[in-house]
Amino acid sequence: MQTAEVCIPDDNLVGRLTDMRVWLDEHHYQPSTFTYFFFHPGMMIRVLFKIDDEAKAFAQEFGGSLLDTPWEADQLVTA
Repeated sequence: MQTAEVCIPDDNLVGRLTDMRVWLDEHHYQPSTFTYFFFHPGMMIRVLFKIDDEAKAFAQEFGGSLLDTPWEADQLVTA
């Protein structure tokens, strides 16, 4: 599993998210987890893929990067 991370500025948030969804659908990629974090100015998206090549392609398409260490969505959940 591999996580791609992409930063999106505020001025293009809706358009960029739409572009991502369309691109994922066109390539028939189904990410395991799609998580976002708000920061100023904009948003950080982390997308976990079961297939490493899909994560690489997504990061490359949207100017992102791959995280060096495995990232688990469970780390965000606290009791």
